[in-house]
Amino acid sequence: MKKRKSVALLFNPKKMLLSEESSFPTREAYKSLRTNVMFTLPGSDSKCIGVVSANRGEGKSTIAINLAISFAQANKKVIVVDCDMRLPTIGAKIGINSKPGLSNYLAGNEDVRGQLIQHVDEYSIDVLASGDIPPDPTKLLGSEQMHSLIALLKEYYDYVILDFPPVTVVTDAVILSSVVDGYLVVVRHGLSEFQKLKETFRQMEFSDAKILGVVYNGKGHRSRYGKYYRKNKNNYYYNYEYYQKK
Repeated sequence: MKKRKSVALLFNPKKMLLSEESSFPTREAYKSLRTNVMFTLPGSDSKCIGVVSANRGEGKSTIAINLAISFAQANKKVIVVDCDMRLPTIGAKIGINSKPGLSNYLAGNEDVRGQLIQHVDEYSIDVLASGDIPPDPTKLLGSEQMHSLIALLKEYYDYVILDFPPVTVVTDAVILSSVVDGYLVVVRHGLSEFQKLKETFRQMEFSDAKILGVVYNGKGHRSRYGKYYRKNKNNYYYNYEYYQKK
């Protein structure tokens, strides 16, 4: 009898992360995304980028990590900050401890320059995980400590990438619009709903958030806008396309 593979092996989240084993179209798609972000946010100053979506499950956390890896491959110093303190996923996807982390620092319990920032040698990026789940994440993200933290990180990194919870679920992402240089909105083919996406843009524009563009994820055919790739040994297709917002 053929031995079944474990669920953990079949759905290993690290298989979705950018590496030397990723297909050529995959690497090129992220290079294209990286290049578009760099041209949209010109200048030599450090940049803070927020990654958001309308719903959960659209792939924004994976895209945030892979964009960071792509910048690191271009010899940029990058940190990913998991700002989703309700349902954090960055730690699990990358294979690191999720706590202590951001919430502990914002609550005044830890020193961010100490043990909280974890360096991931495999991808040459730093990560500030979410930390313990607090009673009021929105209050922590909107605090003066969070604004000061972003300013501090921008002194050390070329790119600070913030992974936020979905915009239509909570207001966590838009309350930092004054310190985020620009947002990428992740849309997943077959999952995103027009009305929720419309509400996402409405909330972001109301908060004066700068929208860099849309990353279109999950469409299984070629188009003139980008490339698709197939996940090895599984018939899943993922498409990462960047659309400049006019």
